[in-house]
Amino acid sequence: MKLISKYLLIALAVISFGSCSENLEEDNTPAIQAVRNGEFFKSSQMSATVNADGTLRVVGQNPLETLEFNLDGDGVGTYRLDAGSQSEAIYTFNGSESFSSNLGNGNGEVRLTSVNAQSGVTGTFSFVSYLANNADSLYMRRGIIFQVPFGGALGTGGGGSTTDSFNANVDGVALNPQTVAGVDSFGTILVSGANSSAAITLSFPGAITPGSYPFASSGDYTATYTTSGGASAISVTGTLEILTADPAANTVSGTFNFVTGPPNNFDITNGTFSVSY
Repeated sequence: MKLISKYLLIALAVISFGSCSENLEEDNTPAIQAVRNGEFFKSSQMSATVNADGTLRVVGQNPLETLEFNLDGDGVGTYRLDAGSQSEAIYTFNGSESFSSNLGNGNGEVRLTSVNAQSGVTGTFSFVSYLANNADSLYMRRGIIFQVPFGGALGTGGGGSTTDSFNANVDGVALNPQTVAGVDSFGTILVSGANSSAAITLSFPGAITPGSYPFASSGDYTATYTTSGGASAISVTGTLEILTADPAANTVSGTFNFVTGPPNNFDITNGTFSVSY
């Protein structure tokens, strides 16, 4: 067994102990769950987002794992997963090692049976994914997506209430923020997601309305990537797409991507957020 698999399976055994006998058909609302390399995988937080280009992103997370689907449409149907597909499944362990269905001999499918603004996204999935250079593989079988809501991640309490959410990839690796915040600072909205190693902060006017806005290095629309050492890299170019904005309720949601300048030229992709401020 490859070294990464050895440590990954040891760590996941802690999460999965006592869970792998759970029934994948149990009545969970919402749910993203599957058999992952013979062990039970279950998300504690999840969200769905329709991007400006008509693609669909569905994400499920627990404290150590992220499962992400980027689908080339936003409706009911079957989405093929392999190296030649525009759809992709990505499994990330502990914010570092990412397995993709578009790498190596990856294959599979996501079959959506319901996409609804009120009841969310429902369907099934199964796939095989690989690390870069075919260093290792990981599979998901008997996967279920059930009533995953749009616009926010669900908390772990099981009560069905929504909480602030923030997701993004930094140079292809999931940020996996431990803290998410939205702040109204004298008419400017600051949205941030951070973990112990890094943080992303978005800045835009509080009077913003749904639409597409370009990021720059200065002005009303900026984005910043900050490392644990305090070094900050500011956006040079990018796009902020506001999906919903309710100043009366102090809530805003959207998607984003941006690239910072030299010397590091960080590439931030697949960004989504839904926060109260």
